[in-house]
Parts: sequence; C-alpha cells; structure tokens
Amino acid sequence: MNMHVNILGWLLIGSGILTAIGGTILLFASQIFRHMPLPMAHEMPPGVPPFVAWLTSVVGLAIIAVAAATAAAGVGLLQYRSWARTFATVVAVLLLFHFPIGTAVAVYAFWVLFSQEGQQYYRSRSENTSEAQAR
Repeated sequence: MNMHVNILGWLLIGSGILTAIGGTILLFASQIFRHMPLPMAHEMPPGVPPFVAWLTSVVGLAIIAVAAATAAAGVGLLQYRSWARTFATVVAVLLLFHFPIGTAVAVYAFWVLFSQEGQQYYRSRSENTSEAQAR
C-alpha cells in the first residue's frame, strides 16, 4: 500500500501543477482581454469588457487556489500527515469534475484512501510519523 499512497501523492502534486498552469493562462488571458482593443466594443453595453476581464481573473484565481490545495494534499500524503487523508478526500471530490484525467485520479484516490488496507496502513504510518516528530 506504500506504493499506492506515494503514487497518489505524486498524482495529486502533478494534477495541482497542471491545474495551476491552466489558471495562470486564464489570468494572462484576462489581462490580454482587458487591454485588447475590441472591434465590436461600441456595440457592447459600457462596462462589459472590464466585467468579463474581472470575471476571468476571479475564475483564474479560484482555479489556482484549487490547484494549490491539490498539491498540498499530495505533499501531505507523501509526508503521512494526519490531516492529509481527509484533505485528499475533499480534493478528490473536486477532482471528479475534471473529466477525464481528474476523474480517474479521484477514483484511484477513493480506492487508496477508503480501502480497508489503505486506511489501516495510512493510520499506522501517520501515527509513526507524528510520534517521530514529537521526539
């Protein structure tokens, strides 16, 4: 089960990095949209281009926040932190909506985190890790 927890941790970190790249691209796109001269701007109501740019920025920042949470869950799993199993479960629920790769990672996460063997293994490793840190 050690191998599966490590694989899941690295999958979450990789997914977080790829998601952050997408969020960063969206942030750059919002800045381009904000400063780009639009040929049909005179036909739009005033304030629509800035609002669309603002909305795109907010969505980009939200995507980056989810990416950071995903990567943090992966790092926590690799370090066998006591909070990481619960946090990774929450992140896996969010990953269900990133079809198809995120969905596959989420299903794998549910299998690793909810199997009887996985629960026992992670609990014992987490206790050993927290005891070693307390010394």
